[in-house]
Amino acid sequence: MDSRIHSVDEVHVSTLDPVANAPLAISVMARGKVNSTGWTNPRLSHWIYIQPPKDGILDLDFIATAPAGYALYVMCPVCVCFAFPVPSWVRGVRIRSSTNEKEATFKRPKEAPDKDFEGLPLPWPFPWFAPVAKT
Repeated sequence: MDSRIHSVDEVHVSTLDPVANAPLAISVMARGKVNSTGWTNPRLSHWIYIQPPKDGILDLDFIATAPAGYALYVMCPVCVCFAFPVPSWVRGVRIRSSTNEKEATFKRPKEAPDKDFEGLPLPWPFPWFAPVAKT
């Protein structure tokens, strides 16, 4: 059964190198504690919004799969790292656990101008994205 972990201790967020005309992507690392051994598959689950929140903070639940069999009831560390594209309104993340929450913000970089792509080796190093030539 999946549920929130006991507590979140630390959150770090950083932007990934922007590519022109591509959405901004961030990397989120979170550390926390679970209340027993045997927890598996730690991950971050994002909230779905009808309207973007006014504070610009994206909520994420820090969840994991609880043990199904025998377990020792001791506090154990757990860590997760997750990278994903974010909409333009996001300026930070809030990681929620069963007992607390932590926030981290990031500075949104300016979009990379097209001239940054000049002088790169051919063929284009990113097969999934190529800059559009200006006419």
